[in-house]
Amino acid sequence: MEQINITSLHLDSPIDYSEFLAISHSGSQSRESKKDLGQFFTPKDLAIFMASIADVDIEKNSIRILDPGCGTLILASSLVEKLVSENVNIEEIIVDAYEIDTFLESDIAWLGEKLTLWGRERNINIIINHFKEDFILANRDYNIPIKNYDYIISNPPYFKIGKEDERLGVFNKPLKGQQNIYSLFMLLSSFLLNQGGQLIYLVPRSFTSGSYYQSFREQFLNNVSIKFIHLFSSRVAGFKKDNVLQENIIVKAINKNDSLDDLIQISQSNGLDDLNHNCLNVFREADLIRDLGSLLAIHVPVNSHEQTSIQLFYQWHDNLQTLGYKVSTGPVVPFRSREHLKEDTSCEYSCVPLFWMHNCRKMELTWPLKKRNKQEWIIDNLESKSKLVNNENFVILRRFSSKEEKAKIVAVPHLRDRFQYDKVGIENHLNYLYKIDGELTEFEVYGLSVLYNSSIFDSYFRSLNGNTQVNAKELNSIPMPSVEIIIRIGQEYLDSHNQCSNDLQRIELIDNIVNDIFVTQN
Repeated sequence: MEQINITSLHLDSPIDYSEFLAISHSGSQSRESKKDLGQFFTPKDLAIFMASIADVDIEKNSIRILDPGCGTLILASSLVEKLVSENVNIEEIIVDAYEIDTFLESDIAWLGEKLTLWGRERNINIIINHFKEDFILANRDYNIPIKNYDYIISNPPYFKIGKEDERLGVFNKPLKGQQNIYSLFMLLSSFLLNQGGQLIYLVPRSFTSGSYYQSFREQFLNNVSIKFIHLFSSRVAGFKKDNVLQENIIVKAINKNDSLDDLIQISQSNGLDDLNHNCLNVFREADLIRDLGSLLAIHVPVNSHEQTSIQLFYQWHDNLQTLGYKVSTGPVVPFRSREHLKEDTSCEYSCVPLFWMHNCRKMELTWPLKKRNKQEWIIDNLESKSKLVNNENFVILRRFSSKEEKAKIVAVPHLRDRFQYDKVGIENHLNYLYKIDGELTEFEVYGLSVLYNSSIFDSYFRSLNGNTQVNAKELNSIPMPSVEIIIRIGQEYLDSHNQCSNDLQRIELIDNIVNDIFVTQN
């Protein structure tokens, strides 16, 4: 980092000093270095917004704050300024700040002095304790708390951690699935709140659903009650300078024992520019935090369509399992199956069709369809047996929503009679839905495909899932209507779809059928 004469700076507040140093440090670090540390500095406007949602107890004269990944102290500084501006009775603020980036050590010390001086000018004793150690490992004895906090505010690091990482062993109950360091920060912080304590975190939305974070959600929600969620609908607007592609949310939670009501506020903005123009809605906790059988999920609805879809879906009492259906992931992983994938059938082995994501559009399986490095065939022999599925009636579902697709879910009906093969290959970026015992009827195949492709299903899934990935376990857990209604949807579509001459008409027909059956009748 270039030497900056920070002592000569004359800025208005501690927040301004923090922002200046964050910009300087971030500009001097390589993208690889930031990735290794999981380090993305919080923009000033965002730090101020996060501090603004903290509730202030105007009777409290001594306050303890924790910033477990402090960077240049911009979040702690923002919160300190917020508290001082609203509570004239404050006499002391203690900030415990953790940061392992050694390049920031002198900056944090200087910023601490600046905050202390700023507080002294206002007759407030501000103490900054900088811990140059890993936050998780340093607090492994959280069950014997020495310090409990009034506020914990953080934009934690973000990177996946391996199953052998010693930080996973800090917690009494095991965390299953692929964890990210940010979820460990959140969980540990939830143990460190005192009575009346508040937790404010900027994190990826990924923790709200899916099997990877199931054990995390169970423990986290056992410790705290979520009171506020702000969703950034743009994946890039929050951290433009660092080119971060992530759907982020701000979560405010309080100690579980302090919750006096079951209400959750939700707001939304595209990014930072419209933070002050967000729309605020209030929901009951029971309407947003749902037990989907094998999954505990947190819905984040941001418009009336998503609210309506949630209300509709929870009138249904079945799921795929109770209906006798199941979603599995395509077993063909290309880099592990190279010797079995073929461009054509001229080889000496018997081959069967291989379906990829590019073959699948709403209600349409286009095969063959040539694409570079996407072989259209897979060998059918004893060695490849485990990679193939029986050619039967099923529904193909994309596992990932592509940049070109506005819909989160793309469903494609597949009828076995179209292909004169006993087996087919399904690439790993696809899921497929089939009947556990027996075979789906044509009406079931089309009924399920229409339902998944409908706007009402897309709205529900958006409230549940902020990822680009469509998880099979989530699909298996989502509420579903009865088989009779699914068959009726399929019949109505097959009776009318020949009148559609293009994709727009087909999509309009899908929504008309589903809305007539569900929305109009409700």
